[in-house]
Amino acid sequence: MHRFYKYLYWDENIPEKKRDRIKWRLKVSRRNLPCYVLALNEGSDQLDIYNSLVLLQSYFRKNPRFIVGIAADYAGAAKIVQQIAAECYAENGDADLKKYLAERIE
Repeated sequence: MHRFYKYLYWDENIPEKKRDRIKWRLKVSRRNLPCYVLALNEGSDQLDIYNSLVLLQSYFRKNPRFIVGIAADYAGAAKIVQQIAAECYAENGDADLKKYLAERIE
């Protein structure tokens, strides 16, 4: 089961009333209207952008992701990454997104 960031970033193109349903469907690995998901990379990279349908594969059921943002399309996902990077740079003066997101949880 995928985990979600406490301060989940949402694309402005996703209506407020559909957000809980999208989040629930991602959590229980049910087919949903395709959207794009920003997840922390488990390696040395910062963030990964996945199509939500890719997360239905058995690999991702066995290896769940930590989701930090959800967007309606790829352009929206890229915009969220820019927003996170800008916030990180303004606060820390660098682009270590993993560290920035972890500090916001505490």
